[in-house]
Amino acid sequence: MYTRKEVLQKLAQGEIDVTRATELLSEARDTDQPTPTPVSEPADAVEVPSQKSKNGPRWLRIHVSDLTSGKQRVKVNVPLGLVSVGLKIGARFTDEVDHDVMHDVIHALEDKTLSGTLVEVEDVEDNERVHIFID
Repeated sequence: MYTRKEVLQKLAQGEIDVTRATELLSEARDTDQPTPTPVSEPADAVEVPSQKSKNGPRWLRIHVSDLTSGKQRVKVNVPLGLVSVGLKIGARFTDEVDHDVMHDVIHALEDKTLSGTLVEVEDVEDNERVHIFID
């Protein structure tokens, strides 16, 4: 039986083909690295997005619905952490936005001081209602 390193060396030297290397790699013992010890995670390690708590995940939610029927057309939920990162990256590529204002918005997102409805727009021409809020 070969180690992973030996199999890769044989493949690089042309002694075996890719198919054979794949077979050998699936059987290979890896003596170069020790086997990691399995880690068990506590049952509460996974956060469920729908849970609402002070320290739980927060979301930027964008809902677009039909004005007449009230039926939802679009529903987008974005983690606030991702919004914050996107704003930080985007701020580097534009001079059109006041950096102090951008800094204040990012700070408010990270401090969890923003919540509730941010924007609610009714577009009569397109018969749509757009509701953007933080939950």
